[in-house]
Amino acid sequence: MYSDDLTESLPRKSEIVEEAIGTTVLQPPDFRSGLTEKLWRWWVTASGGGVPHWSAFDITGHPALAANIYVVRALDDAFQFRLYGERAIQIIGHNATGEVITSQSPGAISVHLHEYYSRVLATGQCWRCTGPLFYAGREHRRFESVDIPLIRYGTAPDTILGVIDLLD
Repeated sequence: MYSDDLTESLPRKSEIVEEAIGTTVLQPPDFRSGLTEKLWRWWVTASGGGVPHWSAFDITGHPALAANIYVVRALDDAFQFRLYGERAIQIIGHNATGEVITSQSPGAISVHLHEYYSRVLATGQCWRCTGPLFYAGREHRRFESVDIPLIRYGTAPDTILGVIDLLD
């Protein structure tokens, strides 16, 4: 579970590095995980200068990503974790499927994720995160993740497809 104790969650100066990665970069970013690079490369191809639709992604075409994938859906001013792959669950330490976070959710990690997911959808860009995990008891592990906005309902980005991997 996320730590509700603010002193055991995100430190005041987070070591997590978040960066938007566009589709027009001349050189691909220096990914440390082949899984995060695969999702980014799919997004570059599928985006065509815009935000791809949910239906454009077919997991059967990306079996290597399945265990590390997660899906987050925007609900008004909240985000619901819709799906976590088996390896993603192992990495964060629990199955967050069904959990909802708002800007008022307890714990610094919830506030941080709410702000971050809002930014991913608002910019319509792919984002990469690297740094230590800030889930209770997992702070010693480093990760890389990629989060891509998708349009599932309507015309604006409302779903985030992500992949997370541990770095050695």
